[in-house]
Amino acid sequence: MNEKTIDKLVSRLQNHKHTIDELAQLFKVDSDEVRNTINHLSDKGIAIHTQTSHQDKSKELYHINILPNIGNVFYISDKDNNNRRMTFGAISDIHFASKYHLPKTFHETMKRFEQTGITRVYVAGDIVDGTHIYKGHLENIITPSIEGQTDIAAEAFAKHPNLEFWGIAGNHDYSFTQQNGAKPLAILESKVDNFKNLGDLRADVVYHGIKIRLLHGASGRAYARSYPSQTYLRDLFGGSEREDISNMPQILIIGHYHTLYNSKDHGIHIIQATSFQDGDNEYCIRKGLTGPNGGYRISLKYKDGIINEFDTKYIQPSVQKKEKGDMHMKNTRTYNK
Repeated sequence: MNEKTIDKLVSRLQNHKHTIDELAQLFKVDSDEVRNTINHLSDKGIAIHTQTSHQDKSKELYHINILPNIGNVFYISDKDNNNRRMTFGAISDIHFASKYHLPKTFHETMKRFEQTGITRVYVAGDIVDGTHIYKGHLENIITPSIEGQTDIAAEAFAKHPNLEFWGIAGNHDYSFTQQNGAKPLAILESKVDNFKNLGDLRADVVYHGIKIRLLHGASGRAYARSYPSQTYLRDLFGGSEREDISNMPQILIIGHYHTLYNSKDHGIHIIQATSFQDGDNEYCIRKGLTGPNGGYRISLKYKDGIINEFDTKYIQPSVQKKEKGDMHMKNTRTYNK
């Protein structure tokens, strides 16, 4: 392989897990050349990890595990002069193991994601439902164990092998950590091929100078429903130093609020993609968790770290009730530079 192809191989392994044969097919070379290149990269000190596929024990998967920099920043690539396009999905608040989780809604939405060409889905927290978050929580979950909840999540993600889920812990996931130090997303990552743990409550992913921040909010939901932009930006800027404010993300994917929101404020594209919980039950109504179910398909064109075009489309299951008061249902927005 030439140097340019090797760089593409490294980028691919940073973002995906592949077998040798899959890489050979992707780069149109034979398997021995891929294997030799991987050995060459390992000799140069690039740590290429292998693991047996959970879906097919006969397959060995190769990948480069990207570790975060200070501040939980996953730095993928530098900005450059090329015209580029990026497309991905954004969801939040799946709440696997909650009795109110909607598996049919989740799986139908993920299938529709795949049909639109999405391969990466970012999850802004509350992947599992956790335990002891509120009075009576144990009555609302299928299992209180971290093993049981991550098993449910792993089984669900495994049904969508063409999608890669990168996610942070929300307050529900983090409840396990608060109680006994356990990290449910790290356990989940070890159980399924297509999930990457980005850490707790906040993470940045940087592609060619485009910074995407995943953030799980913490403010009151009633205020968020009335003043969403102010709430999300307060969560984003809260506690930031001056140098942090000058290096804010271009895209904010926020969770926790179970509301549907898509706008641009202070130069930041803000996405809140509701949840996958039944909003009609008494608990969800009382807590204000009554948003629709689905996720955003986000597509952008960019160059030299600057977004020139930003397009979003809300993706829902084929059968979806429209909630009262949701002003941003099924919206498609395009922002030009």
